[in-house]
Amino acid sequence: MQSLYKLITLLKKCCFTSSEISKSDLEKDNQTTETKENPLSTSFQKAYPLSLETLKLTLKVQETVFMDPGIEYEILPSGLKNSKRNIKDGCVYAGSIEKFGRLVINDIVLPFNEKGTGKRQFMIQYNKEQNKYFIKDMGEGLGTFIRIEIPIKLHTSYTFVYGDTHMIVYIENTILKLKFIQGPKADSIYIFTPNESPIKIGRMSDCNIKIEDSGLSRYHCLAYYDNCWMFTDGDGQKNSTNGTWLFAEKFFEINNGMMIRTGETVFKAQFTSDMLNIIE
Repeated sequence: MQSLYKLITLLKKCCFTSSEISKSDLEKDNQTTETKENPLSTSFQKAYPLSLETLKLTLKVQETVFMDPGIEYEILPSGLKNSKRNIKDGCVYAGSIEKFGRLVINDIVLPFNEKGTGKRQFMIQYNKEQNKYFIKDMGEGLGTFIRIEIPIKLHTSYTFVYGDTHMIVYIENTILKLKFIQGPKADSIYIFTPNESPIKIGRMSDCNIKIEDSGLSRYHCLAYYDNCWMFTDGDGQKNSTNGTWLFAEKFFEINNGMMIRTGETVFKAQFTSDMLNIIE
């Protein structure tokens, strides 16, 4: 019964109550308008003209154990194209089950026997004001991760995974603290000041944090100070072989070419322009 209550409560919460979409935006969407020629059935559709060029996100299966490689999921501002959930709320949910009872709860169904996959693994949300898509882990399974391809600004609680290593970031003023919670450096804490920048992490002896792990590159990732603490994959010039992955604990913007890892599957995000027909 508690599980049922938890799920019903979750389903009652519209994804637009996140920090990315304000309450006023939601109220604006719910305002009704009338058109003599083409009355539209949903508040989301009323935000758009009859047809327009829109940003389409395609998730393509790149690496997998149980899914078919090359499968593509087309996502429009209203949601997943041809979704059985059939709710055009600007959100896409992915998880290991399609239905709870008779209610369809996931747009993308992930293999139930895939290691680390939760019943509701992640969600993608479209922000119409910014014309961008965002992804967030739903707190079930073993996490949803995005591969770091360009330098990002570090924030407290960011969690990175590379090789067997799990590392949490803490920042106090200009002091950087790196806490290792899993892997060869588990339970170790390293503290750095801006004067010690850059901070190299990898297998080489001249790394500030040397980690014995065959899954890491010689210079696997790098933290450096440039008015704030930044973090990048590789040595700053060349990316690592297996990548550095950031846990999508909160909403992160999806960029073109971004790699998204969930369970034993890796998706590649690709953006294209598409003509949206809102009558359908």
